[in-house]
Amino acid sequence: MRRKIFTIIILIVTIINILLGSIIIFNIQILETPEITIDIELSILDTEKAVLKTIIDVNNTNDFEIIMKNIKIITTNLEGYEVAQLYIKGGAISPNNNKTYKRDIIISFNEHNSKVLTSKITGEVGANFFFIQKTLPIKLGVVTNFEKIINELSAPIFNINVDFDKIEKEGIKLISKINVYNPNSFDLYIKNISTIIESEKKETMGNLKIFYKKIPAKKTTQLNCSGMVLFKALDAKTLTLNLSGYAGAKIAGFDKNVSFYVKSFINIPDLDKLFLSEEKPTFLSIKFDEKFTLQGVIIYVGLEINNTYKVDLEARDLVFKVYTVKGEAYNLIGKNDVIEKINAKSGKTGITTTDIFISYKRLLSIDWSTDWIMASVTGRVGIKGVNQSALLEIRGYQSLHPFK
Repeated sequence: MRRKIFTIIILIVTIINILLGSIIIFNIQILETPEITIDIELSILDTEKAVLKTIIDVNNTNDFEIIMKNIKIITTNLEGYEVAQLYIKGGAISPNNNKTYKRDIIISFNEHNSKVLTSKITGEVGANFFFIQKTLPIKLGVVTNFEKIINELSAPIFNINVDFDKIEKEGIKLISKINVYNPNSFDLYIKNISTIIESEKKETMGNLKIFYKKIPAKKTTQLNCSGMVLFKALDAKTLTLNLSGYAGAKIAGFDKNVSFYVKSFINIPDLDKLFLSEEKPTFLSIKFDEKFTLQGVIIYVGLEINNTYKVDLEARDLVFKVYTVKGEAYNLIGKNDVIEKINAKSGKTGITTTDIFISYKRLLSIDWSTDWIMASVTGRVGIKGVNQSALLEIRGYQSLHPFK
C-alpha cells in the first residue's frame, strides 16, 4: 500500500515538473525583442572632431526580466573607415520596464571625409529561467549626415571703420579698424581678400592691405590693415570701400569655402581738419612794409608759406587788404587781388608779394588816433591738383608812426 502511494506521488510530481517545464519553455520561446529607440544627435562639430550624443532607450515588453549585454557601437564613414568604437556594459531590465543608456561618441576625422557616418549597434538580449537560457541578437543601424550642416557654413560678419589719417607724399594715409565675427562652431581662415575704394563715379581712389588671420569659432577678431587713397579722393562726393573674398574652414576632415562681400562708406573730411591734425599746423606768415612817394604811400605785403607737409601745397584766390584799426573798428583803406597762385613744394617755402597804393588824399581821411595798420590776406590753401581747399586768413599788425 505504501509503495503504491509513493508511486502515485512520484507520478504527480513528474507531471507537475513536465507542465512547469513546458510553460517555461513556452515563455522562453515567446521571448520578445525589446523595443529599442536610438537617438544620435550632433552636439559638437569642429575642425578636428565631432561629438555624437547617443541615447539608447530599451523598453522591456516581456513579463519577465531580460538582460542586455555586449552592446557595441561601431561608426564608419562612406569609405568604410572606422572612425569610432564604443562599448556599453548593459544590464538587467525589469519586466515591463525600460532603461536608458547615454554615451558620447567622439569622432576623430584624421584627414578622412566624414560627411556621412553610419553607426551600427549590435548586442544581445537574453532571459534566464533556472537552468534554461534564451538569447536573441540585436542589430541596428543609424545614419548621421553632416552635409546639410556643412553646406550651411556661415560667412563672417564684418564691422569696418575707415578714417583719413594724415597727408603723405603719395596720398592720404588711412586709419582702418576691421573687426570680424565668426558665427560658426569651427575656426575660419580669411583668404583671397580684395579691396577697392571707389568714388561715386566708380573711379578707383585707393585700397586697403589686410593681413590675413585665423578667426576662432564664436569669437570676434581684429584684422590688421593699412591703406592709402589718392589726393583727388577729397573731391569725391562719396567714397565706398568694397571688400570681398573667401573664408575657409576645415570641417569633418575636408575643406569648405564660403564667399563674402561687404560694402562700407568712408567719411571724407574737410581739408582743414587734415591740416590741423599735423604737429605743426602754422605754416603761413605775413610781412609788410611801406614806402612814401610823391603821390602817396605804397604798402608792400608779402605772404610766405612754409610747407612742412610731405606733399606740394597751393594757395589760390588770394586777396590782400590794408585796414586802419582803432579799438574794435576796422577801416579798409586799400586792397589788391593777386591772380597768380603760390606753389610751395614739400619741405620748401613759397612766397608772393603785392603792393597796395594809398593816396595822400585817402591818408588825410584817416583818424589820427588810429592804433594800428593791419594787413590781411584771405584765400584758400590746398593740395596741388585737388579742388577741395581750406579757407584761410592771416593778419599782420604794424604801428605806422607817420599816421600818429
